Amino acid sequence: MILINSSPGENKMQNKIMELIKNHGFVWKIPVASALSWEFAELAGSKHPYLAPLTVILSIQLTIDKSIQFAWQRVLGTIAGVLFTMIITPLIPTDGWSIGLLLFVGALIVSSLKLDHAILVQVVLSILLVMYFQSKMPTYPLDRIRDTIIGAAVAMAIHIFLFPPDMVNKAKKKMVQFSDHLVDHFIHTSLWVQEGCPANKNQTLQANMQSLFQELHQATTELDKAEQSLLKNPLGTRKRATMYQLTRHMQRLRSGYANLADIIQVLSTWSENESFTKENQQLWADQISMLAKLVKQWTQSWDGPDASRETFTGSIHYIKIPAHLKNDQYPLSLYMKAEQMAQDFTF
Repeated sequence: MILINSSPGENKMQNKIMELIKNHGFVWKIPVASALSWEFAELAGSKHPYLAPLTVILSIQLTIDKSIQFAWQRVLGTIAGVLFTMIITPLIPTDGWSIGLLLFVGALIVSSLKLDHAILVQVVLSILLVMYFQSKMPTYPLDRIRDTIIGAAVAMAIHIFLFPPDMVNKAKKKMVQFSDHLVDHFIHTSLWVQEGCPANKNQTLQANMQSLFQELHQATTELDKAEQSLLKNPLGTRKRATMYQLTRHMQRLRSGYANLADIIQVLSTWSENESFTKENQQLWADQISMLAKLVKQWTQSWDGPDASRETFTGSIHYIKIPAHLKNDQYPLSLYMKAEQMAQDFTF
C-alpha cells in the first residue's frame, strides 16, 4: 500500500481554498444557485428561465434569516401580483393609464393589509411585467410564478445547507483585538500614573479612550451580526454555545472599558488636588499594571478557562481594599457618582 503525503505547500493551498469557500459564500453561491435554478426552470418547461436566477440573486442575503424573509416575500408578492393582473387585464386596455391604475390599486390593497414594503414592491413589479408581457408571451405569468418558486427554493437550499453564513469567528477576532487594545490602554494608563498623571498627557489619553470606545462599538456591531447570522440556521447549534460565551465576554469587556474610564477620571482629579503622593503614584501604577495582566490572561483563557485560574485568584487577592478604608468605600463611591452626575447635568 502506497501512502501519498501532501506537502506543506499543498496543505496551505487547500486551507486557503476552504477559507475562501467558507468565508466568501457570495463569490460562488449566487453563480452556482443561478446556474442550477436556470436548468431546473428549463426542465420544468419554462420559456423564461432567467426569472429563476433573478430570484436567486435577489434572495441570497448576508444572513439566512434575511434570505428566508426576502425569498418568501418575493414568492408571495409575485403570486399575488400575477393572479391579480391575470384577472383584471382582460377587462382593460394596455396603456400607461391602465398600468398606473393597476399599480395604484395593487399598492393600495397591500398597504391596507399592512404587509411589508418588500411584498408591495414585488406585487407592483409583477403587475407591471405581467401586464406588458402577457399579450406577447402567454406563458409568462405561469413561468413567473413557477420560476420564482424554483429560484427561491434553490437559493435557500444552497445558502442554508452549504456553508451557511457564519460571522461568529469574525466577531471573536474583533473582540480579541479590542481586548488586546484595552490591555494596551491599561498599560499606558499605568505609565501615565507613574509619571504623576501629567495634564499635558491627559488629553492624549482621553482621545485614545474615545478611539477605543469606537472600537468597542464596532466589536459590539460584529457580535450583533454574528447573532443574526445564526437565526434560522439549522446547522448552527454548536455556534450558539460559542455565541453565548462571547456575549458574556462582551459584557465584561464593556465593564472593563467603563471601569478604566472611571479610574482615569478619578486619578486625574486626584492629581489636580496636589495630594497625589509618590507612594500613591507607584501603588496605583502597580495596581493598574496588574489589571492589564489580568485582562490579558483572561482573554488568553477564552479557549481554555482553567489554564489561568491560579493567576486570576492571585491577582484578585492582590487588588483588595485596605482594611482601614473598608468602612469608607461605599459613601465615597456614592459621593463620587453623585458629584459626577451633578456636574453632567449642570448648565
